[in-house]
Amino acid sequence: MKLLITRSDIAKYKQISKTPHDDKLNEQILDAQMLDIAPLLGERLYNKLLNNTDSYTDLLEGVTYVHDSENYQCYGLKMVICYYAYARYMMFSSVIDTPFSVVEKLNDNSRPVEAAAKKTIYNLNREAASQIWSNVSNYLTRTKHPDFTYCNKPTPSTGMKFTKIG
Repeated sequence: MKLLITRSDIAKYKQISKTPHDDKLNEQILDAQMLDIAPLLGERLYNKLLNNTDSYTDLLEGVTYVHDSENYQCYGLKMVICYYAYARYMMFSSVIDTPFSVVEKLNDNSRPVEAAAKKTIYNLNREAASQIWSNVSNYLTRTKHPDFTYCNKPTPSTGMKFTKIG
């Protein structure tokens, strides 16, 4: 599936390390697109966007538009995807599947971030993404985009719940 953003897109908004190893990040970008963005856009618009991104530059990159004689700024769908993907990346990037088990990467010169801190970062970025989405949704609604039907309002993040078993 086509990814709509890259590491460099996320780096415009968030501090993210430079590395040539993007497998884990690309996994989170794909999850953000499929699980967070697709339901917001609706199947029709999402599929059209994936199949012909060149026709949706204003939506992806953002644009200034006029509505009721007022100028408005649409931040762009890429910004929404960046925040959702970054939230997922912060929460899940250190978990790696190995032939022996699922592990969390550690080394002698570092210590893992506490789960509560990761959860906070995750929730704050999802809330920011939701706010940015409201801006993009306003653009789609005000410009009466023919493929957009606002029926999937994002729900406020209630956070992740961890349960200790055993």
